Amino acid sequence: MAQQQNQQGQQSQQQGYNGQGMQFSDSDLMNLALNETKNTAHALNIYITEANSNQLRQDYMTVLGDVYSEQKQLFDMMQQKGYYKVQNADQQDISQAQSKFSQSN
Repeated sequence: MAQQQNQQGQQSQQQGYNGQGMQFSDSDLMNLALNETKNTAHALNIYITEANSNQLRQDYMTVLGDVYSEQKQLFDMMQQKGYYKVQNADQQDISQAQSKFSQSN
């Protein structure tokens, strides 16, 4: 029995498993957490727009503010660690967008 378990353990290690499931990097875990905050914010926005009670609506809005704060902290931390890279917009693209919106006013 012990020999069989040992063989299974060796096979699992050869397949990249160590008995604790798949291994995730810090980047993977932070991406999962960031996506979860985005999904939670989306759900809370729906709850707020559909809440009938003013108190419930206010409570959801308070929770949404907390979720936005957590999302920003995660985003900042991921940027500091190089896990989330944001490319700055080209100045020409910014000027074109400004021109487009100023013409519509």
